[in-house]
Amino acid sequence: MNDVGFEVLDHVPLGVMVFDKAMRVLFWNACLEEWTGLPRDELLGRDVRDRLPQLWEPRYAGRLRDLFAHGAPAIFSSQLHPHLVPAPLRSGRLRVEHTSAVAVPAEGGGFHALLTVQDVTGLTEAMAALREARDEARRRASIDGLTGVANRAHFLDMAGRAVATARRHRRELSLLALDVDRFKSINDTHGHAAGDATLVALARVCSAALREGDLIGRLGGDEFAVLLPETKRAVAGQAALRLRDALSAEPLEWEGRRLPLEVSVGVACLGPEGDSLDTLLGRADEALYEAKRQGRNCIVLR
Repeated sequence: MNDVGFEVLDHVPLGVMVFDKAMRVLFWNACLEEWTGLPRDELLGRDVRDRLPQLWEPRYAGRLRDLFAHGAPAIFSSQLHPHLVPAPLRSGRLRVEHTSAVAVPAEGGGFHALLTVQDVTGLTEAMAALREARDEARRRASIDGLTGVANRAHFLDMAGRAVATARRHRRELSLLALDVDRFKSINDTHGHAAGDATLVALARVCSAALREGDLIGRLGGDEFAVLLPETKRAVAGQAALRLRDALSAEPLEWEGRRLPLEVSVGVACLGPEGDSLDTLLGRADEALYEAKRQGRNCIVLR
């Protein structure tokens, strides 16, 4: 490459270096000088590995050998090799780089390596922010905005999958249906804000009392459901009792008053022939209504 070519490369907004087969630096452009803080006068004619020893790590050395022998280009993506040529930003963080090496003909035959370094920090950060926003949107689409537990759509989707898996592998599975006793009275007497606080408290206490792997969801109003995978009838009954007692032990403090957190619970278990999710929910609801008829703050197993 002649001096005119080097002059052009000295003005591009990319880091550019050229080195020969012996790894001696033939060119180090102004952009790379600024990014790395390495003066070109100290690098020209010297082995680039003195300052960038990582270039001769096995994962890079083999590809550079192919370049010098056969002219094969090499690309080092920002995802796998983000800091091949360490270049700090003003903040102290390293630039995220997309680096590639191409062969340029050398006088007398063979090839030199022309390595370009593109700063993709902004693009990488934008893509990361986009992924975070997408993940947050998915999360928000799956949770109930008031209580923070699974919303109806997400709960039914996850429960449907769990029921199908349990039926296919003949595993135990149980489901609880529960709602707040005298919830209408709470709303009418203390206002809807107190009703909302009651639902938030119920979701918090139940979530803390459940096992990892169990799932609670708000199906609507004051009605909640709890999915208990790998859980037989007796254990499901114990789980219902544990939730009821945990709620009873934490009355809601509201405007100087203690509002009891009482629930009725219906328990349904997957039958030996296997139920659909709709059937299981229906049986849990029937048990819930029976618990209401028995005087509330009760548990009924189906």
